[in-house]
Amino acid sequence: MNWIRRHFARYKERGPWSFCWRIGLESTVVSLALAAVLVGLLGTSEREFMKFSIGQVFALLLLVAPPLETLIFQALPIFIVRWRKGSLRTQILVSTFIFAAAHFPEGIAVGVSAGVIGGLYFAFAYAHWRRHARWRAFWVTTLVHAIHNGIAFIMLIVAGNWA
Repeated sequence: MNWIRRHFARYKERGPWSFCWRIGLESTVVSLALAAVLVGLLGTSEREFMKFSIGQVFALLLLVAPPLETLIFQALPIFIVRWRKGSLRTQILVSTFIFAAAHFPEGIAVGVSAGVIGGLYFAFAYAHWRRHARWRAFWVTTLVHAIHNGIAFIMLIVAGNWA
């Protein structure tokens, strides 16, 4: 587990913009790779948002979900853990758990790849930048989430998953 700690420690040295695109890209690559393995092993079910138009899904995934989920799943839990004097690790674990729990109803592949992996990266982003300022933590995490969802959205289109 030390390699994970060292890996994420390198991100702490980056400025906000470099941090955003690198974490956004890495979180997406890890999530999609894990999702591909899980879907291959378990199969998949149609996600609810696939019933909407591409424009509606774009708005939901890139404009609505990132700021809303940052408030609910990162800002609020991390605020509570910080208020209770919890460690950075506890802040990240609590936020990740809550984010994952919200994504597991869509299936195991989504729960693990988007919920656990995405939740871990988003929680790390918020908890790290929260040390500097709440507003910076909010916009950096929202941008990381939007980059993550944007790449996944493009992959869905390229894979031809829309009717």
